[in-house]
Amino acid sequence: MTKRLLALCRQAPYGNALAREGLEAILAAAAMEQVADILFCGDGVFQLLPEQLPADIEQKSLQRNLQALPVFGVEQAFICSKSLAQRGLDIDTLVQGELVLVPVDDSAALIASYDSVLSF
Repeated sequence: MTKRLLALCRQAPYGNALAREGLEAILAAAAMEQVADILFCGDGVFQLLPEQLPADIEQKSLQRNLQALPVFGVEQAFICSKSLAQRGLDIDTLVQGELVLVPVDDSAALIASYDSVLSF
């Protein structure tokens, strides 16, 4: 039986390495053919904002990591509806490309349904 893995991406995209590490962990798990999903919650929803200019603060963009998710078989990402509302964001304005964003009202129930949870 395959174990299911969920990565909680809770950090803003820049300022520390956690956002990038979360995306890289999911890419690595998916590359090893594990069932790997991702939930953007808290300030992690900011990772999905379009037209970020990380070069201005001497950081690399996360956009390539996000765009690589479907290539590695991660075709959808969960996003916490409450986190979006608290930050005045709308799911329709976020970067999606081939990645389907699925809003989640009950994050606790989603998290509880996984065998392993990584927090970034």
